[in-house]
Amino acid sequence: MGNKEQSMSIVLENVIVSDANSAKKVNLRIENGLISALDENPLPISPGDTVVAGEGKLALPGFVNAHTHLPMSLFRGLADDIPLDTWLREHIWPAEKRLTAADVYWGSLLSLAEMIKSGTTQVADMYFHTDSVARAVSEAHMRATISYGIVANKLDKHGKDELAMARETIERWHGAANGRIRAALSPHAIYTCGRDVWAAAIDLAHEKNVPLHTHLCETRDEVAWSLTNLGQTPVLALDEIGAFSIPTIAAHCVHVSEEEMAILAQRSVTAVHCPKSNAKLGNGHAPVVSLLRAGVNVALGTDGAASNNGQDMIEEMRMASLLSKGALEDPTALPAREVAMMATHNGAEALGAGARRISTGEDADIVLVDLSGVDTVPAYEPFSTLVYAAHGCDVTDVIVAGEFLLRDRKLFTIDEEQVKYEVNRRFGKAFAN
Repeated sequence: MGNKEQSMSIVLENVIVSDANSAKKVNLRIENGLISALDENPLPISPGDTVVAGEGKLALPGFVNAHTHLPMSLFRGLADDIPLDTWLREHIWPAEKRLTAADVYWGSLLSLAEMIKSGTTQVADMYFHTDSVARAVSEAHMRATISYGIVANKLDKHGKDELAMARETIERWHGAANGRIRAALSPHAIYTCGRDVWAAAIDLAHEKNVPLHTHLCETRDEVAWSLTNLGQTPVLALDEIGAFSIPTIAAHCVHVSEEEMAILAQRSVTAVHCPKSNAKLGNGHAPVVSLLRAGVNVALGTDGAASNNGQDMIEEMRMASLLSKGALEDPTALPAREVAMMATHNGAEALGAGARRISTGEDADIVLVDLSGVDTVPAYEPFSTLVYAAHGCDVTDVIVAGEFLLRDRKLFTIDEEQVKYEVNRRFGKAFAN
């Protein structure tokens, strides 16, 4: 499906924008994929402009889901309420072995449709059959940093084959889709990739000038394994072998010490907080407030829908804030504006693309959230309303690089009914015992 409006100028009238000091109504013009004008006064309208009535709608940079596994929407509800190791070894990994490239494509589209409808404009994905993932992202017209998840204990034939797959993904997709698709290198974790594999991956990331995307300190068992087998925590082990000499997206960071937080900050590592997934799998709650105070860039991610069951970044913001307040017994912890920055600005900084703020010259990756519904009025403070009251279904419009992906809650680039049909048609074949 295409979008005939992508070459036209878009004017958003009377939308609410908010900064650290105040909220105000403004008018925005979008041209050539960028915000070209922003004014409290009405903007001139030219023939052919697409005009969006924004009364009662908050305009903000698109949400960035900085850690996910797009095709895992196919496993939503497959295995709930069980420990992580059992969940992986007895349910998820066996199911993944049966996935075809076509399954991954349709699962990716299912996730992307859910994400667009709830305001996500950019994702960082780690999986396999990456051609299928990238094809889905390209067709959906979203931004994404994709990567092949390397799992190899040794740099033997299997390890070299895994690295070759990662190299091929980078060479084929980095910079594709008019630059909307970028690539990263993803050794899965310290406990699934041997030291020689990590060293080779670091060399390849330097060669290709792409970031690393990995899982880090997700569970206590991971930290215990690292201490037993490597004599160091995962953070110290990866720092010693030079992993953090590459810009690194580190998912989870649940079990990290103050010393390790300082290292992450010094090395400019982004920690991606996945509160729902970590809570649902019983892995704990990342020390987000301490990470931020240490100077770490903290972004938000949903993780895969198998361990989250949803990919709504508004819900993820709410969970992040409330869990921090509860864990610290401090109602001031992780306030609404700060967690909204994590979901937008910080994620865009981590991935090096997309809008960081609503400002002229920024990429036109914009989400409109209706604050006039029964779940959101009265909206005393826009970000408080967004984080503590709104839902994904309150998103009305999504624009990426100046193109509508969602308009009046209708998807433009994905055929939602076809995706649901294909996923349901394949479900029995893919996952039957």
